[in-house]
Amino acid sequence: MKTVSLAALHTEAGRRDPYPVYAWLHEQGPICQVAQGERYSFVVQGFEAASQVLKDSATFKVAESSAPTGPAHAVFMNSMFFTNAPRHTRMRRMFNHAFTPRRVNGLLLAIERMTGELVEQIAGRDRVDFMAEFAFPLPANVLGELLGVPEVDRSWYRPRALALGALLELGASTQETIAAADTAAQEITPYFAELAAQRRAQPRDDLVSALVQALEADGGALNEEELVANLIVLFNAGFVTTTHLLGNGLTLLMERPEHFTRLRERPELASSYVEEILRFELPTHFSLRWAAANAEVAGVNIPQGSWVLVLLAAANRDPARFAEPDRFDPSRFSAARADQTLSFGAGAHYCLGAALARLEGISGLRALVANFPAIRLAEPAGVPRQLMLRGHEQLWVTTQQDRS
Repeated sequence: MKTVSLAALHTEAGRRDPYPVYAWLHEQGPICQVAQGERYSFVVQGFEAASQVLKDSATFKVAESSAPTGPAHAVFMNSMFFTNAPRHTRMRRMFNHAFTPRRVNGLLLAIERMTGELVEQIAGRDRVDFMAEFAFPLPANVLGELLGVPEVDRSWYRPRALALGALLELGASTQETIAAADTAAQEITPYFAELAAQRRAQPRDDLVSALVQALEADGGALNEEELVANLIVLFNAGFVTTTHLLGNGLTLLMERPEHFTRLRERPELASSYVEEILRFELPTHFSLRWAAANAEVAGVNIPQGSWVLVLLAAANRDPARFAEPDRFDPSRFSAARADQTLSFGAGAHYCLGAALARLEGISGLRALVANFPAIRLAEPAGVPRQLMLRGHEQLWVTTQQDRS
């Protein structure tokens, strides 16, 4: 077993382009010990090793705290995303009952309608910020419809969601980011509490109403604080990651005209393109676990109490799993399957909204290549500088026909 330093991932260059670091880590093996004095005990970059860690939720647990340090921390720690069994099981069960395949698949027509409306809004424009006017509104509107968040409130929500998400960046919890996240949490929490109260008084056909009704039928499954925290984190996770799927996906296609043309000519391949976009440029590069007991991963002994950094994006480029992992190749996927990549995690914490994100990605990319054959950058795309929620803040494009 090799001992490595992860200092490169904390540098400006490492955040702009972490893939050479991931390739170097693969040369060291599927799992490495981290140099003494750094904040993690082990780093896992191999696909099979990462899958083992994520699926063994009895041994490898997410970080949780009974004493949150502030409003934003309290939101995360009261959600199923940052809890372990049996509390996680109890929360997840409630959302599984409401977040059904029927309810998700029932959104398909709405997704296509919303996609069409956004296409019309950006059509023929010389300069449009794709992130603000397509990549954010599509998943935000879909999640808004699913949860019952009024359309008028969704643009208000975006900067607050970004402030909360910044708290999760690897090694980036500065006083400034903590303060901004706390302010966002203090504004978002009463908003969702009021929304839940409204749906309790006047139920509608949305997820918040379904959850409130399920809670009343199964008293004690979730307390009010847990309900609100889960709604906040679910809404954040549901649109921010899909926003970057769309932004990263369009950028990759514009950089590779042959793939843009291929998807336009064969829209039935959109599912494979979504899978490869998520593998190649994953918005969520890492997950963190701690060992609740002694364990063995890829032949390496992990002592109880060790902190383990699971590099999902590195696992998705493991040469032992994917031939030529640094080559963008949608043909490697014939269909969307949960076990092909670690883009949505694995095990007990597998992404609840994976199916919905795929539907949104497929609908969005199909519409973009079909309606804007000459879409191109209006100015150079900025390089992402984060590993968690990795993507573009702005992406200026032109949708006018190329007159040259």
